[in-house]
Amino acid sequence: MRILIPLVMFSISVVLSAGPYKHDRWVTQPRDLFFEFDAFVVSFDGPDDDDGDGKPDLWGIPEFVAYEIRRSDKKHKLSKRPKWTTDEKLFKAGIAPDDKTYAVPGTHKLPEVKTDFRFVRGHMCPKSTAERVSTKAAIETHTLLNACPQLQSQNNGIWKELEQKCETMADQYGKVWIITGPVFFNKSPSMWLGQNIEKQAAIPDAFFKIIIWQEGDKIIHQAYLIPNILVKPKPIKSYQTTIPRIESLTGLKFLTKLSKP
Repeated sequence: MRILIPLVMFSISVVLSAGPYKHDRWVTQPRDLFFEFDAFVVSFDGPDDDDGDGKPDLWGIPEFVAYEIRRSDKKHKLSKRPKWTTDEKLFKAGIAPDDKTYAVPGTHKLPEVKTDFRFVRGHMCPKSTAERVSTKAAIETHTLLNACPQLQSQNNGIWKELEQKCETMADQYGKVWIITGPVFFNKSPSMWLGQNIEKQAAIPDAFFKIIIWQEGDKIIHQAYLIPNILVKPKPIKSYQTTIPRIESLTGLKFLTKLSKP
């Protein structure tokens, strides 16, 4: 589905020009605990009322992550995968998890579940995309502020394919903007990662990804909803949805500020 929105006319050369990254260019709302990194920005879940029951919730995951991808004309060597980190202040406050939440002790001893059938740290902004900015930016994607529990079969399957599609589109159009995050169909998590005294992280029912790009004086976008369950793979096109659908599921508002770059 391609949806066109009129925009003030400007030259296509502006789209391809250098300058500071505007990761959440059209401003996603509301923002919670907002952090800016070189390759992405993140609104992390704070002690607000997520499920509408009048009580504060702490889900231990980002509400959305936004990032700009620019064309890359050269093949860049991927850096070594770094260790995962957390925000120490948020961890001590019981807001963000650390890596122990995702460890699930004993899983690696079970070959039946240590690959496709377990929940892993799912990048919202992928490391490979951040490599286009710098090695430092790639390392920064390994913060748990940028991760949600994601089934490995999805993380390394349809989700990875969609991430690669975004990079291909950036090479085609010069720039694309991505907004992505978790979806809970009943407005509340039904499953959690974390045992004993570990900080828990909510396991999303699905993930959304919105891709935005420009063609001349038009803003065009596609929206996808990917289930976070073990399913038989389908073509990416079959997961397309609409921005209003994602807004109704998440409570977020997208494209709230249409302006020149």
